[in-house]
Amino acid sequence: MKIALLTNVVSPHQVPLAKALVRRVGEANYRYVHTEAAHGERTRMGWGGDAVPTWCVQGTMEDAALAEADCVLSGLRALGLFERRNAAGKATFYAAERWFKPPLGFLRLLVPSYFRMARRFARCVRAPGFLCLPMGVHAARDMARVLGLFAGDWRCFFRAPKVVFESRPGGVVVPLGQAIAEGVLDAEAVAFAKQHGFAQIPRERWGRVRPKGVFAKLRMWGYFVAPGRGASRGGEGGAHALPIKHPPAALWVGRMLDLKRVGDLARACRPRPDLKREGILLDLYGHGPEETHLRKLAKGCDTIRFHNFVPVAQVRELMRAHDVYVLPSNGYEGWGAVVSEALEEGMRVLATVESGAGATLLPPSNLFRAGDVETLAQKLRAPIPSVPIGEWTAECAAEALLRLVQEIEVLQNDYEE
Repeated sequence: MKIALLTNVVSPHQVPLAKALVRRVGEANYRYVHTEAAHGERTRMGWGGDAVPTWCVQGTMEDAALAEADCVLSGLRALGLFERRNAAGKATFYAAERWFKPPLGFLRLLVPSYFRMARRFARCVRAPGFLCLPMGVHAARDMARVLGLFAGDWRCFFRAPKVVFESRPGGVVVPLGQAIAEGVLDAEAVAFAKQHGFAQIPRERWGRVRPKGVFAKLRMWGYFVAPGRGASRGGEGGAHALPIKHPPAALWVGRMLDLKRVGDLARACRPRPDLKREGILLDLYGHGPEETHLRKLAKGCDTIRFHNFVPVAQVRELMRAHDVYVLPSNGYEGWGAVVSEALEEGMRVLATVESGAGATLLPPSNLFRAGDVETLAQKLRAPIPSVPIGEWTAECAAEALLRLVQEIEVLQNDYEE
């Protein structure tokens, strides 16, 4: 079987899956086609710094490898390529982050050119060999909304459907109403889904719901990082668990942008004598437009420390030296691969309901609303549940992708019902 990935740049968040697929199909049968070279901020962060393997090539959407492959996994909305492959009867999987990020959200669809693009895309999805792999549950809701609208469900114009999903690569996505009818959620999960728009299907109930219609064209996906070397930490971590400090040492790494809401994390870590709340040690690595504001916010607080940015290769070392990673980003954060990396290194992780990786990989106990500083402060000072990486690994994703290629005809039958 020949497989090709189409993306914009060589990303450390996509290479692990590529390597896992190469191990299964062989170097001669795999191509990683990227349309751009890494540059600017990405180069300074260490992207594209490794030796380039022979199966990784810079090309265009007309590259021969994309035409010849039995399956193309595309991270780009390459409609022309999709249409050519559909006409040839070949499998094409589109892996996408959110279409309708704030602030415009679904209003993007009111732009005539965007509407025409979305309608054209929906036609591509109808092909027997086409499948959507939304990167996280928020992307899944966006995708279900646009596909539902062009399938004639006008309710999708006014709101995104509430969904439940299997938290694994290739996991199914179904409407909340179907999940309730088929009894795969308990009352607490149903309440969470009604409030936030999504909920996870318990692992022991995976495989009990069969998506139909447009939902048959959706399977969960994400970014899959390199394996970790850190032992699990904390009481729930198993036989090799390591204790974490109380209060824990917290870590944040990235570009200091408004959408990252690092200020919320800094406020949650500051001491509050009036509440008898001690300070949390917080190490911030990176720079960006919000740095000046953050330094003012942390002035006089010796538990919040600033550091220069570090290359991607060093981030995992920092994770092994800290206890908890916090992703306070708002809905602009399409995925957030640091969540996967932190889980791989045995860290406790807290993230917002609005972040892609947080909502998809973490249980409600480890989530908080973006901007809810008080809840975050409380969670940082209470025992934080450990969460295993589970099946969100490159190896499991590679197996899931190959399985989906084999199952594509069955999925099309479900779509047509």
